[in-house]
Amino acid sequence: MSKLQDALNQITDPTVADAKTQFEQLINEGKAASEDFIRSSAEQLEQWTIDVSEGNMTKDEFDNLVSSQTILAQDFVASQALAAQERAEKLTIQTAELAATKIVPLLIAVI
Repeated sequence: MSKLQDALNQITDPTVADAKTQFEQLINEGKAASEDFIRSSAEQLEQWTIDVSEGNMTKDEFDNLVSSQTILAQDFVASQALAAQERAEKLTIQTAELAATKIVPLLIAVI
């Protein structure tokens, strides 16, 4: 089992089951992407989430990193062709927002 899966398994609230599944799928899709930025963004977000779940990073530190990464992602998305923009946005910005608003707050609560 992956460290990310271990972290997500700490969240037992059934109301966020879909968010957990979607987050994990987006991370895996991002890590499999051919674009270096998307792959790197997914890998970083995965590691930051693991760091929060292990108590190695605070929510504020996580939020600051996600905020900075979101700005970079917006620039990346804007540089893509229209069809690629939607995919890039889903695999970077939406994944980061899902982590910041649904996943990490619950991980913090179980620490």
